[in-house]
Amino acid sequence: MKKILIFLLFLVGSVIFAENLESINYGNGTFRGTFKENKKMMPGTTVTKVGNDNVLILSFWNTKASKVPQVTTVNDQYISKIQVYENDSSTSVMFYLKPSAKYQIVTRNKEVEVTFSGSDANYVPSQTNTTISSRPQTGYSRPSNTGYQQQQQTGPRYSTSGNKKYTIVVDPGHGGHDSGARGNGYNEKDIALQVATRLANNLRRDYNVIMTRDSDFFVPLDTRAKIGNDANADFFISIHLNSGSSSSANGTEVFYFSKKDEGSYAERVAQIENRVDSSYGDTPFSDLVVKDIFYRTNQKKSQAIATTVLDNLINTIGLRRRGVFGANFAVLRGSNSPSILVELGFMNNYGDLSQYLTPEGQERAAQAIADGIRQYFR
Repeated sequence: MKKILIFLLFLVGSVIFAENLESINYGNGTFRGTFKENKKMMPGTTVTKVGNDNVLILSFWNTKASKVPQVTTVNDQYISKIQVYENDSSTSVMFYLKPSAKYQIVTRNKEVEVTFSGSDANYVPSQTNTTISSRPQTGYSRPSNTGYQQQQQTGPRYSTSGNKKYTIVVDPGHGGHDSGARGNGYNEKDIALQVATRLANNLRRDYNVIMTRDSDFFVPLDTRAKIGNDANADFFISIHLNSGSSSSANGTEVFYFSKKDEGSYAERVAQIENRVDSSYGDTPFSDLVVKDIFYRTNQKKSQAIATTVLDNLINTIGLRRRGVFGANFAVLRGSNSPSILVELGFMNNYGDLSQYLTPEGQERAAQAIADGIRQYFR
């Protein structure tokens, strides 16, 4: 029996992480990534900006890339750098494009090929050849698709604007295959995105703003915090709606990160929001980037902002005040900045939900939250 269990565990592991990116090669405008498995690997594709560079990102789900370099500096007429980023659920290959560069992607068994063309014909190659580094360098800003053969956008896309004093990350909860709570014929992921988009647009008047997603796709919980950390964000806010055991559950509440959930209710809410990515939710706190000094400083400011945001929402929307709580949310846990999670109301209570179904209601909520944030970032 023990041997059978060991075999089954091995089999499950090999199914979950069956794909392995074995090697990458680039030369003369052509990139080839070779996989161990003899099958076509179909990537999610998006074009975005990282820092001042336009970037093509290929994302491969359930894929490991432990044998390839994290950063390869190229600097030819098509691209300046190739970066490989691996997290718990996927591997992304990022190509830092030169102005006017275009690309074409071909997939075949065991291989993905990207051919670049159309860059500046007057480019003079540098004297340095490919170099390897083990430390990725990232920062995120508004997407720009001008001059590219745009593929279907199925992976993360980051956005920001301006060169202002503070950077704020707006995180619409859930997305893609993760619908979040459902109620009255609506999905949490859709309402959260609509309110979060209006919030981001409002905040852009005064801040650099990054959205972890701006359409319907899934972003892993650890990646959401990392987006803010890579951009040295000053504040992180995640927008959600709750779900109760009955339609009588109602009201608005705001959470800040606490190592230990403050009461059984906060723990239950955190478990609901963490369950989509349980492997990350169970990661020991000591293994994450937020050290104790960040934790204590951020917790105090997060609690103050959470209280102000809740006050504004209650005064504006008029729903029941459920309170401000500390909870062990995975999406907040890795953030280096103060961070809060807003539960606007209950999906299965139509009285709550109806407040956020119209553009006017979404704008009121966005304005209330934005006004609360502005009190602390001037």
